[in-house]
Amino acid sequence: MMTGQKADLFILDLFFLVWIILGLICCGIGILFVLPYPQATKAEVYLTLRDFVKI
Repeated sequence: MMTGQKADLFILDLFFLVWIILGLICCGIGILFVLPYPQATKAEVYLTLRDFVKI
């Protein structure tokens, strides 16, 4: 399923890494608001790739 998509997911992870660092700068409280976004995005990526692979 991830053939040809690993680089895109890596770039997406780097983008969210910046968000997580900014959340940690805010005394760690900001991380509570940031963490759901990468998880929801990865779930959507999975659903999109799953639909793309179906024949």
